[in-house]
Amino acid sequence: MATSLEEDRLHNVLVALIELLVGVGETGWADALRRHLLEVDEARDRDSPELLQYAVRHVLNLSGGMGSFADLVLMRERKVLPEQNEFHRLRKQLFDAARDELR
Repeated sequence: MATSLEEDRLHNVLVALIELLVGVGETGWADALRRHLLEVDEARDRDSPELLQYAVRHVLNLSGGMGSFADLVLMRERKVLPEQNEFHRLRKQLFDAARDELR
């Protein structure tokens, strides 16, 4: 059974992160998250558990290795941006939502 967008935590957190990243000029990461959002949405549209698991694993792989999404700190002129707290909260929600989607 397909999940409505209102109920889709993974979709909603990805959208919120993309908006935040675009707002602070982190367009590279925003573009990467858009690709993941498209994968998640396509899997939901097709009602394909296999595609969804594939997309979720891609989201979880964002946190792997040095220089990964997990290491991102929002900075400008060597100062941490005030949006960092919201970013940290959303990033945790993203990984929690993705982990909860795994079977």
